[in-house]
Amino acid sequence: MVQHVLYINGIQKCLKQHTEFNHKKPTECAFGKMFYADIKPKLDAFPKNKQDVIHELEQTHTAFHNAALRISHDNPDIEAAKQDAWLYSSKLINLLNGLEKM
Repeated sequence: MVQHVLYINGIQKCLKQHTEFNHKKPTECAFGKMFYADIKPKLDAFPKNKQDVIHELEQTHTAFHNAALRISHDNPDIEAAKQDAWLYSSKLINLLNGLEKM
C-alpha cells in the first residue's frame, strides 16, 4: 500500500510543479512488481473469497494506471482524469485493507 501512496504523491508533486510525471505500466510500478511476483502466481493457494478480492484488486490497479495516464497538463479534461484516478486509488486502498483483514 505504501508503494501506491508514494506513486500518488509523485503525481501530485508533478501537478503542483507543472512537470510531467513518469507514468509506469501496472506491472512496472513498485506495487505491481510485488503483486505480479508474489501474489498473482500464488493465486490458487488462496481461498476463493480472497481470490475474488485479488482479481478485483488487479482490475482496479489497472484502471488506476489507465486513469493516471490521462493526468497531463496537455489534457483539457485533466480534472476528470484526476477524479477517476483518485476514485480508483481509494478503491484500491479499501480493497487492500479488506484483504489484509481477511
